[in-house]
Amino acid sequence: RVRQVVEADFGGKLSIKRDYDPSIPDTWIDLDQLIQSLMNLVRNAAQAITEMERQDESKGEIVLKTRTVSHFTLSSKVHKLVAKIDIIDNGSGIDESMSESLFLPMITGRKEGTGLGLPIAQSLINQNGGLIEWQSRPGKTQFTVLLPIRDEKD
Repeated sequence: RVRQVVEADFGGKLSIKRDYDPSIPDTWIDLDQLIQSLMNLVRNAAQAITEMERQDESKGEIVLKTRTVSHFTLSSKVHKLVAKIDIIDNGSGIDESMSESLFLPMITGRKEGTGLGLPIAQSLINQNGGLIEWQSRPGKTQFTVLLPIRDEKD
């Protein structure tokens, strides 16, 4: 759903590639919260790509990738299986000066930004027992959402 909405919003300005693991089992999670979190992350990536002036003629690209991780610790608890969702873009990267405050409300690197997308995404993922990690350099920014896979509601 997220991919389709972002593709519609940004038209032909970028390419979104999918690399999904079809073997990830169903889990108990608030689907609306997951969609909102991923929407914020993917829209941020799309905005970073489309606002960047490209010297070459390459197109901006986002890769959505899902995998599982075995025996991963989230909130001091080891989970047998964790879903890993990567949002990877080939934009200009996140300014190093923002690294300490990236998830704080009202902090943004864009003129039109509200600074609420990342804090909301982080809060919603945390409410579902997960976390968001990130790394960035020019040409590659990656946000990783990690969520425990539960076979029954806790």
